[in-house]
Amino acid sequence: MPLPRGAVWAIRRSARAPPLGGWTLTDTATGLRAPLVVWFIVIAIVGCHIAFMLAAPSTRDAIDIAFALIPARFHGDNPLAFQHWYDAAGPVFGHAFLHVAWWHAGLNAFFFFLLGRLPAQRLGPLRFLALFLVSAAGGALAFVALNWNEHGFAVGASGAVCGVFTAFYLAQRPTWLLSLADASVRNQLGMIFFINVVVMGAASESGVFPIAWEAHLGGFVGGGLAFVALAPRRVAGPWG
Repeated sequence: MPLPRGAVWAIRRSARAPPLGGWTLTDTATGLRAPLVVWFIVIAIVGCHIAFMLAAPSTRDAIDIAFALIPARFHGDNPLAFQHWYDAAGPVFGHAFLHVAWWHAGLNAFFFFLLGRLPAQRLGPLRFLALFLVSAAGGALAFVALNWNEHGFAVGASGAVCGVFTAFYLAQRPTWLLSLADASVRNQLGMIFFINVVVMGAASESGVFPIAWEAHLGGFVGGGLAFVALAPRRVAGPWG
């Protein structure tokens, strides 16, 4: 089933949890200052949407073709296929900066800002930027693979935001292994995953609300792998 433009978005569900060394997960999300790299990405998401909305209709169409995720373009025998392999980098990363409407861009920017600060502080600016891009790429590749050679398309940063969700929860303890060993962390991460992949996938496949749940799935996996690869071995933090 073709997915409409802007189908990718994320829902955050808050939950109470026992204190982690005097902090709760909600405290960790709201009590941190935002590193510059977080502001940079938020401004990029919002700024790209403003520029897109101000562009002429023909320019918007050209941007959609160049940067939206269209699985058919990744199939070599399709008439829409990329002329060069490196042309695929445009939609693989650029789809994260295209949104269907203000609410779409705003939700993604808000949730990214809310949960991106802790992993950004843990990783530093360059590694956090790499995590964001790997999450976006993971979401793109999952969407393309699970909709192979289809002409429906999707845009939005929520695949990348789902990767930041994973990084946020893996950053709750001094190491990602300790984070996963904490039942409160596992339960909240599992709930977020269930909502964004299973529930949204069921809603999409049943036609209730078309969402690119595949991008969410790929983003969760990509962000988790990126954090494991990039995170420092052990650091001090709000866990005490």
